[in-house]
Amino acid sequence: MRVQLPRSPMGIATVVVRVSFGVALLCVGLTHYMAFGGFVTMAREGMGFLEPVAMLWAYVLPALMILGGALFAIGMYAEIAAWAAGLALASIPVGMMLRPVLSGVSMADVMPAAINAFIWLIVFVLVVRCWIGMENGE
Repeated sequence: MRVQLPRSPMGIATVVVRVSFGVALLCVGLTHYMAFGGFVTMAREGMGFLEPVAMLWAYVLPALMILGGALFAIGMYAEIAAWAAGLALASIPVGMMLRPVLSGVSMADVMPAAINAFIWLIVFVLVVRCWIGMENGE
């Protein structure tokens, strides 16, 4: 199998952004596992009766980030990459917004993390659109 690098500026930009997004997401997932005790504590904090679910999700979320990030970085299995990364990233603002509802955590305390996650989601959508567009010859 011969890898053909893009020659157009948009094609080059798409590959660079896809790879950098994938490697960054992979690194975030690895970092969560490297500091797992603190990550589990943070994931459970303020989740009220959903703490057991949050603790379970703390094991799954970094794995999805690693899988999705790795697949984005190598440019393979676009559907699996999008599902893994998308589920991981979309769960973050949902979890953040549940905290004020479930345990009265201040909205001001969770908004920075939720906004950061939405920025990741916007980049995710742009990367997926460019990647699929490039594969379809657009």
